[in-house]
Amino acid sequence: MPVESPEGRTVEVLALPASVDEELLSLYFENKRRSGGGPLVFVEKKGDRATLVFEEAEAAARVLCKGHHVLHNAELSVKRPASESRCRLLLRGINPNTCTEMIELYVENMMDLNVPEYTLRPSPGRDFICIHLSQPLTKDFQDLSAKIAKRKLDGAEVTLEQIDPSDSVLVENLQPGTSPDVLTVYFESLRGGGQKVKEATMLSEHTAKVSFLNYESVGVILDLSHRLDGADLVVGPYFDFLLPTEELTSRDSAAGSQDATERDSEEVPMQTGPPAVVAADSESSSPLASKPLAAHEAAEREAAEVVMADEKELLSSHIPIADPAKLALFQVSSFLRDTVNAHPNLTIQVKDDGVHIAGSDRETLAQIQHAASGCLGQMAETRVTLESEQARLLARRDVREHLLRALAQTGSAAAYAVSDCDVAVAAPSRDSAEQACRFLESQLCHLSIPVDTQHECMLYCREWSEFLEALGFSAVKVSERGGSVELFTLKGMEGERQTAITSFLATPIERETVISMEPGVLKYIQMHCHQLLAEMNQVSIFPLEAEDVCGLKIHGQATACQMAEEVLQGVVSSVCTRTITVNVPGVTRFLNEKLCAGILKEMETKFTVLIIPKHVPWESLAHQDIFDTAWNMMSQQNFPRVPFDGSAPDAKSDSMQTDHNGAPDKGLLDEAKRIVSAVEGGLGQCVTGPDQPDAMDELDLYTAEDPTPLADQDPPGMAVDDTREGNATSGSLPPNLSSNLEEEAQMSLAIQYSMESSHWSPEEEEQQLQRALELSKNMIQHKASSGADKQVVKGVDVSLQEAIKAANTTQMVVYASYNSDLIRVDIAFGKKVNQRQVEEKLEHRCVRNMSEYHRKCLEMIKRKHAVEIQIQGTIITVSGFKDYVTGGLADLKLLLEKISNSVTDREILKTVQWAYHDPASSDPTPYCPEATVFIENALRRKLQKVDILLDNRPHTIDFEKMQESNAASGRSVKISRKLLESGDLDANATEEEYSLLSMLPETSKVDEESDEFQNVVKNFYATIQEYHSKIRIIKVEKLMNRLLYNQYKLKKASVLQRATYPEVERTLYHGTSESSVKEICVHGFNRSFSGKNATVYGQGVYFAVNSALSVQDQYSPPSADGYKYVFVSKVLTGDYTKGCHSMITAPLKETDGIPLRYDSVTNDITRPAMFVIFNDTQAFPEYLITCQRITR
Repeated sequence: MPVESPEGRTVEVLALPASVDEELLSLYFENKRRSGGGPLVFVEKKGDRATLVFEEAEAAARVLCKGHHVLHNAELSVKRPASESRCRLLLRGINPNTCTEMIELYVENMMDLNVPEYTLRPSPGRDFICIHLSQPLTKDFQDLSAKIAKRKLDGAEVTLEQIDPSDSVLVENLQPGTSPDVLTVYFESLRGGGQKVKEATMLSEHTAKVSFLNYESVGVILDLSHRLDGADLVVGPYFDFLLPTEELTSRDSAAGSQDATERDSEEVPMQTGPPAVVAADSESSSPLASKPLAAHEAAEREAAEVVMADEKELLSSHIPIADPAKLALFQVSSFLRDTVNAHPNLTIQVKDDGVHIAGSDRETLAQIQHAASGCLGQMAETRVTLESEQARLLARRDVREHLLRALAQTGSAAAYAVSDCDVAVAAPSRDSAEQACRFLESQLCHLSIPVDTQHECMLYCREWSEFLEALGFSAVKVSERGGSVELFTLKGMEGERQTAITSFLATPIERETVISMEPGVLKYIQMHCHQLLAEMNQVSIFPLEAEDVCGLKIHGQATACQMAEEVLQGVVSSVCTRTITVNVPGVTRFLNEKLCAGILKEMETKFTVLIIPKHVPWESLAHQDIFDTAWNMMSQQNFPRVPFDGSAPDAKSDSMQTDHNGAPDKGLLDEAKRIVSAVEGGLGQCVTGPDQPDAMDELDLYTAEDPTPLADQDPPGMAVDDTREGNATSGSLPPNLSSNLEEEAQMSLAIQYSMESSHWSPEEEEQQLQRALELSKNMIQHKASSGADKQVVKGVDVSLQEAIKAANTTQMVVYASYNSDLIRVDIAFGKKVNQRQVEEKLEHRCVRNMSEYHRKCLEMIKRKHAVEIQIQGTIITVSGFKDYVTGGLADLKLLLEKISNSVTDREILKTVQWAYHDPASSDPTPYCPEATVFIENALRRKLQKVDILLDNRPHTIDFEKMQESNAASGRSVKISRKLLESGDLDANATEEEYSLLSMLPETSKVDEESDEFQNVVKNFYATIQEYHSKIRIIKVEKLMNRLLYNQYKLKKASVLQRATYPEVERTLYHGTSESSVKEICVHGFNRSFSGKNATVYGQGVYFAVNSALSVQDQYSPPSADGYKYVFVSKVLTGDYTKGCHSMITAPLKETDGIPLRYDSVTNDITRPAMFVIFNDTQAFPEYLITCQRITR
């Protein structure tokens, strides 16, 4: 069955302006009225060219026939794309020293050719040769290529390749002074071939490259002999790979300003056409052709004529010809050929609107014009009216060429043109015209082909149209009565065409198509059109829900597939959508309730709609203590140490940022304190007494601008940096400091270093540098993470207000078949929501005494319960969903009770004074009023310690020791609490004891819906191998032991400093028993227990690369309940070597300098399956996986 090739639907567009993009191209060429095109399936632009693939070949044909296309005030050129030629082949891989005779014998033997049937043209390096066949290759190319690949040529392995035709020719033997304009005029004239030239470029004085708009033009040019300015030209296909290097260099330098993409595409050998030499009056005795010698007898005379012609004024004349038939006859007439041969200096071009004559001799030009007009006047014309299908048949290009050749063979010089149903025939005389007209009518053939009822549906599918386009020499229409098709063709061709049509109709055709749509539309069709989909049982319909495509894929018999496609396209186009916005207190929380899900389901069924709520970033805080959370948010304020000018500054101005849940970002002060203590513990104690002044107290680590976030982000709440330790020298910073610190951290460290280094010993200097480095980096890193959202100027209030707003506003996208259903859903859901809204009021006289802390508690109640709270005087109004209002009222009553029992800020300032004892002054210095209120409230909350920001520096107030500690420097000063009415309180008074359990490591279950959980499980199962279907995960817990993590980070900095392997940290697995889980969570991994499971590679702690090893009962024995425990750990493997049983520590490296040990050992250094560490701080337990063996 004839099948149309993709080339028939493809068009290449040239000379595209840079301002025209792919979208504009698509809009223009899909506009049938403007471009003649139609729907496109592919558009690709590269440089100033583009490739278009239409759905139908008929659309591509219309675009090519239109010819004239203007877009963005630029004229575009369109042409068919290049196709592989079976007349030109490339033999690659030839030994450059192989003689010509051997190559000829090889080609003749392998391809079964004789000497006249081919021409060889070698590359300048003779490493490949272009084979130009006089006739298209008849053998199967794949078989021939395989045959040549098996046979070496002079010891070299050669390959045979097909190459695309070129759109350019190489013109050689040009006379000096020949310009590109002369070449363009010559090749566009009838004498030169009459082909449209795209560009002419001079490669050298005697050589030029001429490019044409169409690939077919090259064949026309090569079939002619060419003579210009008295010299016989050597014309052959243009290929970069067949040109000498010097010519390529010259050409590149001349065209240096051309677009790089276009130049590169022209220079790729396999994208150009086959080489051949076409020379007039010259024959080669050998297939390995050489350039024929130029004829120089009349060179000087011709050159002089060209110069004179250039100097003379170029005259032109135009003879309009309105009759297409006469214009066609004139183009093939002997008058035109004779005139061109008699007057070579004239240019005669036949265009759509007439004949254009150009030359420098005015008298000759007038004579030719008069003669041409006389020739046209003598032509006779006759017209005949045919059926529309017959006229359409005669208008086909293949039919026109066939009939004109037949007329020429009968000796009748005639031409015809078709307009609608009228056919105009032109000839030198009326008798000849009538005779030609009768001949045309006699060549037409019409027959009716019956079509079985079961095949009639094929006549209306897309494949039928594609088949007719490719059929050729025919015009077909479906009979109006049905049951048959009417075939119009030429006599002698009816049998072949009838057979092809019958065969096509009888052959089943499968089709696969995709209907694209929005994901919501797809879900709507699946939900409410399932019956329609089920009734389309003649095709297979599959839903597509990938990221790049969403819709329905239809596969089946062509006609059934087309019918299903048309029906489903109608369904898709009929689906309408609407976004409904609901603004009531707590509506976002209500969407998560089962009751709301039931309401939405009911409306989807009742109104035949699909409702998709949009995601809102709001989470429940059902188990969060609002009073502690509000206190933590208040504790992040910055206070001035002492009041300025006796007035209290705005205590809210430097409040720190919290997350959207209202939870404070409180890790900074804790982290500063822990880093300092960890550094001191690891490097030795170096703390100045409390009475000694410290320059670090004057250093503001928080007032710098927000830095760029660091690349290596730590886990939440653990802002410890893993910067390598550097060696410091006196009076200078560590050499790697600038590469590891941001600008603000460097500045802070430099200030501290310059102020304190004068009285340090070398050991103290090194320790203080490390301490300052760690602290500065973490301060800056914390600010980077805190300042990500530039809109959050007051982080606490803004982020909390955003969370409250998110709870009160939601949107839903509704899909339906009718707009009226969308309106009904909007009204119905609004009624359902409003019916559940209630309003409660409370009145209490203490409302007027609310402090800033109490107002923050009120905001947290709104955030927690998703309710709206308003205050008017002493009345508090709570509104929202009934259940939410009930919960909010309970917390509100607790808040009012706390307000009633609390002491106001004014009363605190009247009765209590907090002060610190500066060693430089004998008198205590009172804190500012805001700080006094904050410290007193912390004491009343029975806190043992509290973190506070004083002048933008982190401090800790210890109520047990009654001292204030600077978290940056570790220096401490005494504090005192004075009752203004009853004197000083005992400075050493102790508060009640607090449980040490509060300091134990924290664990939290990882949400199974989170990305974190999915990543842990994915990596676990990726290496579980044969246990994949035998192990089930029960839960994943995240461990947060800050002490272990700080120790691990310090160890990591040390390993990074001296490691030579690129990967120093790995995520590994460690299986253990139930009894050891708590020990590891609290104290980490302990090598003292080595030997409990295995010590094959050393007496240390073992970790597995694959989880398959850790889930074995030997390493993770099941508990009484059948549970197994596997730790997911970060391990510093660093530099490693192979271990052995006797090792109690890692072996020494083989170095000439300082003796260094390996960081770990393994079972196989090339493909390690397990690692052993001998330092407990080299591993940090990150997750605990509880799993269970599946029993079948």
